[in-house]
Amino acid sequence: MRQVKASSIPVVPEDCLLIPLFPLGALMPGENMPLRIFEPRYKQMLDDCILGDGMFGILPENPDGGRIRGWAAPSSFGCIAEITGLHEIGSNLHLIAVGMTRFEILDVLEPALDAQDFGDSFPSVDELTDLYIDEVPDGKLYLRGIVRPIGTPQGNIDGERWNRLLVEWSKHIVEVGSTFGGIDLEPLDILEQLSSTFGNPTPDSLFSVAASLVQDLDLQMTVLSSENLEEIADSIETSIRNGQARLRFIGQMIEESTFFEEE
Repeated sequence: MRQVKASSIPVVPEDCLLIPLFPLGALMPGENMPLRIFEPRYKQMLDDCILGDGMFGILPENPDGGRIRGWAAPSSFGCIAEITGLHEIGSNLHLIAVGMTRFEILDVLEPALDAQDFGDSFPSVDELTDLYIDEVPDGKLYLRGIVRPIGTPQGNIDGERWNRLLVEWSKHIVEVGSTFGGIDLEPLDILEQLSSTFGNPTPDSLFSVAASLVQDLDLQMTVLSSENLEEIADSIETSIRNGQARLRFIGQMIEESTFFEEE
């Protein structure tokens, strides 16, 4: 990923797009992410999206990527989002970002201004734009990226593997309910609900499951970049195993805590 000055927008290849970037978290295709926008940079981004094609990129921050003019650097892969349900409440803008197409970032365009801490009182977009418009007339307050869309993953997940995945997930849900809430759930009821909700192992259903389960950044990057369904299923299964391991550790800590209290 190359970092580019705000005043030097490179030529966009034919198979790529220049889009606004919102380093926020992992969004999967088909997922709905509610957003509340209050910062000037993202208000400017929404204005530009509405005047354009209504799309921008959502992706996780890169904890090892340093800073770009004071803002957190984005990760290498994300998802193009489409804006729906946009409405204003007070000084905030509310919307639903709908995941559309995955992408890889080739170039990141710096914002025109360094990051500033405004506390609870934000200046207007126009006030900030006036600070750079003469020097960088094509600049923006937000990050932009030249991205290459990633197509639908190929391959197949056989029914037996899919069923095992859902069974393990249902068992994990039952264990979570028991550990944290003392709730007794029936594994077969949970399995039936999961099977009904997610259906057959299609790209859409795997992305939907990944949106619910995959929290580790490296695994999210695999899901957002993979060209085959098997790798995505591997990431989901690893996420379930990681969740089970964490739950066992928490359960052990709870038991030890209870033991010492009784002593």
